[in-house]
Amino acid sequence: MYMRLTYGVCLLAVTLLLVQPCQAGEEGDPAAGPPVPPAEVPPVQCAQSGADADAWIDNVQRGVYSGVCGAAAWFDGLFGNPRYDQDSNETYGRLGLYETLDRRDNLDTRLKFRARLALPAFQNRARITLGRGDEQELVEERPADSENPQPAAFRSDTDDAWLLGLGYAKQDQLEQGFDFGIGVRLRFPVDPYVKATYRHNFIFNENNMLRFRETPFWRDSRGFGATTQLAFDHLVSPRLLLRWNNVGTVAEDTDGLDWGTGVTAYQSLGSRRAISYTALMRGETAADVEIQNYGAEVRYRQQVFRRWLFLELQGSVTWPRETREEEREINPGIGVGFEMFFGPTPDSQLR
Repeated sequence: MYMRLTYGVCLLAVTLLLVQPCQAGEEGDPAAGPPVPPAEVPPVQCAQSGADADAWIDNVQRGVYSGVCGAAAWFDGLFGNPRYDQDSNETYGRLGLYETLDRRDNLDTRLKFRARLALPAFQNRARITLGRGDEQELVEERPADSENPQPAAFRSDTDDAWLLGLGYAKQDQLEQGFDFGIGVRLRFPVDPYVKATYRHNFIFNENNMLRFRETPFWRDSRGFGATTQLAFDHLVSPRLLLRWNNVGTVAEDTDGLDWGTGVTAYQSLGSRRAISYTALMRGETAADVEIQNYGAEVRYRQQVFRRWLFLELQGSVTWPRETREEEREINPGIGVGFEMFFGPTPDSQLR
């Protein structure tokens, strides 16, 4: 445990030193001026689609950034949700060090790293990816809680791994995108994989958006499988977003559906600060205990020192049970973490 923590701290420190010169002009000093309002700097996910001006998507787009799409992108960027990066062709990266403590799993240290290098020779659509984390999240696009870096009680028991991949992405439209990738786990035994992802966003109006994402994959260790994600976002107010997120995975090495669902309220506190309140449940249809965990968590996140460095505090209470012999008991937990961006950092403020 001590070695893992020391390794994570050293890697974080070295990366900070390497990245700091590249972040000149992003330190939040007075000379940089006030934050740019979101209407002036729309994220890639909410940019103009380029379709026919008379199409419904173009009519919706005029107000979509100030509505649900812009708010969802802001919260996803601030909280480090994987879906913020999935819809972009740019070079980016995140490095996070998280420490959690709960009654069931005691102290748990986790280093998360995800980087993507876009290749300009291919119009930034081809990219090299390198990541460390849960293999389900990196390969199958399936974080166990459907959203953020989660408390230990909601994670799978698999060890984190380094994965290297090469992919191609086409994400130049608001409503849809596609990407394809191949890669391998960087440890013995190696575990090659192939995956493809299709996404489609249905923006009904400036307050409601439905997001569909399908990821078929092949892994040497699991065979063929697929992950389906379906999320509904509702903008209650300019500072409050409600999300119902659902994910399910099937694969050749399991008999049932590995599923998860969560309802989250994201609240902006201004000045690059926000808090989320989430109720979570996950299970597997063919397991001895079909509902393996449920509970709730609160997560607070804010920018610290630099625009690209974030502090996260979390608290959770869960009721896990994975075998018939295990008693379902209350499992409180707390956690703290730091995450840094390298490459483009979302600077816009949510009103």
